[in-house]
Amino acid sequence: MPDLAAVITRCLGGDADALEDLVGAVRDRIYRLALRMTGCPEDAQDATQEILVKLLTRLDTFRGEASPMTLVHRIAVNHLLDRRKSTV
Repeated sequence: MPDLAAVITRCLGGDADALEDLVGAVRDRIYRLALRMTGCPEDAQDATQEILVKLLTRLDTFRGEASPMTLVHRIAVNHLLDRRKSTV
């Protein structure tokens, strides 16, 4: 796995290749989490795409005080919990 903090810094600097690197580095982890929380592969796929969009639009909130995976995990879990609430 690449150094995600460096990849995020490159993303924030406008490097389009870094966006691909970031998505490639976290997509599978997000999908596995989404699958565990939704129990449905199709819902997990949809949620993964939605989470990736949220992640990319919220990269500027990364301050480097914690692991980049903490940011990814927080965004993913919050999205999945909100999604679950909206379907109940």
